[in-house]
Amino acid sequence: MKKKRPHILVIGGGTGTSVLLSGLKRYPVELSAIITTGDDGSSSGALRKEFNMIPPGDIRQCLIALAKGNFSYLNDRFQKGSLYGHTLGNLLITLFYQKNNDFQEAIDQLLQLVGAEGSLIPMTLRPVNLVAILANGKKLEGEHAVTVSKEIRNNLKKLSLSPRSVKANPRAIKAIGEADLIVVGPGNLYSSILPNLLVPEIKKALIAAKAKKVYIANLFTQAGHTDNFSVVDFLDVLKKYIGADIFDYVIYNTGTVSPDLIKEHKDAIGSFVGLPADMKKDKRFVGKSLVSVSVRRSESSDPIAKIRNPFLHDSGKLARAVMGLIT
Repeated sequence: MKKKRPHILVIGGGTGTSVLLSGLKRYPVELSAIITTGDDGSSSGALRKEFNMIPPGDIRQCLIALAKGNFSYLNDRFQKGSLYGHTLGNLLITLFYQKNNDFQEAIDQLLQLVGAEGSLIPMTLRPVNLVAILANGKKLEGEHAVTVSKEIRNNLKKLSLSPRSVKANPRAIKAIGEADLIVVGPGNLYSSILPNLLVPEIKKALIAAKAKKVYIANLFTQAGHTDNFSVVDFLDVLKKYIGADIFDYVIYNTGTVSPDLIKEHKDAIGSFVGLPADMKKDKRFVGKSLVSVSVRRSESSDPIAKIRNPFLHDSGKLARAVMGLIT
């Protein structure tokens, strides 16, 4: 009898989730990913508004990561004309959505088209808005506004989704219940990770799930959001919004980057996210050198692109760390 492949479910957003998926797809596992549906910036935001659809950008990145072969050209953006700023992948997803009038079906068909194994599951079947209420009463509406804000740290009073009545994608709840290992992160804490956990049905299913649960900490802090955060601070925020400490393991980076590179990108990154010394004997914390030696360089005029951490986890090392937790 053929042994059942372990089912790994990843929960997150675009870049962080795509990096992890690109590493995990090399292993004999069943892969699923629940992706946030709150993006409202750039090409995704424009297509979301025009076609009343789930924003395609985060899904696009993960689609490319799972693809069999090199489909990176789907990330290429038009440089002029009426399509300026749109990626080829976003337009392809929009075309398939228009054809099916069902976003999940469109993604399922595109996964087949690129020869991918695994499934990509939007957290909801309709687009949502991320809303942040600050202590001074200021209201930030939309993922873009939250991501570029420098006022989140120490000022965030409440983070929520609109409409409040939004329901989880049934496929997301099913995947949570069937998973053997659930991985949350890496990714922007407030605009990529937490939106998934603000959907009541997803939060409830995660707490009840029998699967082992893993959190992958970010490499660096984000200015205005997580300044001076340690791994424990990230966990405290997650616990606040989930309502429970659900993680059996926490993977964090112990590698370093040259001071010259850090200095070069000082406007985009904060400090390394480390673990307090008194916590390092706790066996649920798994420290590995995970930082990639490559650096993302962007010529984009998009303000979000300018504040994104230019360093990525190494997909191979990160996948090995996750696989090491499967017994």
